[in-house]
Amino acid sequence: MKKFENWEIFEDIATIKITKTIKEQLEIYFEFLNSENEKYNLTTITNLDEVYRKHFFDSLTFCSKLELNNQKLCDLGTGAGFPGVVIKIFFPDVEVHLVESNNKKISFLNQLISKLNLKEIYTHSQRAEIFAISKKEQFDIVISRAVSELNILLELGAQLLKINGYFVCLKGPKIDWELQNLNNQNYKLGLELRDRQNLDDKIIGVRVNLFYQKLRKTPEIYPRQYAQIKKKPLGK
Repeated sequence: MKKFENWEIFEDIATIKITKTIKEQLEIYFEFLNSENEKYNLTTITNLDEVYRKHFFDSLTFCSKLELNNQKLCDLGTGAGFPGVVIKIFFPDVEVHLVESNNKKISFLNQLISKLNLKEIYTHSQRAEIFAISKKEQFDIVISRAVSELNILLELGAQLLKINGYFVCLKGPKIDWELQNLNNQNYKLGLELRDRQNLDDKIIGVRVNLFYQKLRKTPEIYPRQYAQIKKKPLGK
């Protein structure tokens, strides 16, 4: 079986040392993702190099901007484990919570975690807005990749963050349109945009990572019921 060789792309993200364990775990991840993909409808990307670049590498691009060390992290709408499981593989000291409302994907994740022998990583089969109410201010970092538009996503997850914690939004080329729709209403959630990371990789394309810091408590009215959020998102 062909194996991934271009490990230098990961080392370029930050000071990440690629260990034998990391390589072995990513190989298991790739093989299990492909073998179970049709059953769980996990991804349209199945080519070896593309999975490593467009899923594994893309899950870590934010790491050069934010230190990961012994924090408690929540991945909202994790799907097949991107970025949460990838973060756990590279940063085993981080406690990771994976939130996903699709029970089939939760089943896949539970099997994957067992195969990878990962510790302190937990799955939650819940909608994000319900999970946020039950776990207020319990996380140092909330992260989400390709889930909802910004004016919906921030409301779903802000309540989870501790004061001074970071909400990391891994976004694509339409981010300026999303920011315009948000219309600076993140302040209602106690969030302030601290940094923006622009990337243009020849393989994964345009990526924009936003880093919101929670400076004040999120009002108790947030998150609203999902139907209300969809009907009238922040900024509209």
